[in-house]
Amino acid sequence: NSAEVAAACGARVLPLGAPPRGPAKARNAAADASSGEILMFVDADVAVHAETLEQIESCLAAHPEVAAVFGSYDAAPPAPGLVSRYKNLLHHYIHQHGRREASTFWSGCGAIRREAFRQAGGFPEHYREPSIEDIELGMRLRSLGYRIWLCPEIQATHLKRWTLGSLLRSDIRCRASVRIDPNQARR
Repeated sequence: NSAEVAAACGARVLPLGAPPRGPAKARNAAADASSGEILMFVDADVAVHAETLEQIESCLAAHPEVAAVFGSYDAAPPAPGLVSRYKNLLHHYIHQHGRREASTFWSGCGAIRREAFRQAGGFPEHYREPSIEDIELGMRLRSLGYRIWLCPEIQATHLKRWTLGSLLRSDIRCRASVRIDPNQARR
């Protein structure tokens, strides 16, 4: 009932119809319905910090040569258990120690200038479930000459509870065994 909950909280809900078509389709529909020059993406299982939006806005305003920025999970994942802590903290570590000049994009907590998003063709919609659609979009942005920055000071909390099964499914079935096509646009 997430659509009803969101609507009750005052969010504009864009019905996409059944069956579910994946996060790429939903993100593209939201981008098409929006009017801002900066498109902000936050996964449903992510809570941004109070300063996150201001930090993204400041970064993009100070660096007009950068087309997209993304942040990092923080170091305080609330989900209990060894697997949850490991996976969430691993992601935090990778983004805290990655190069600022990124070669991919992360839609968990990231923003893209509308024109760059449009020229790159948006998220590739052939992914029907969360996978590497944001990585592929980032690769397409880079192939078009756009710059993407990883800004580890921009942080958000990942609320996901991982199990060993969900970790293996995500990392092997939805990521490692998927072929990336940086030329793939919306379909």
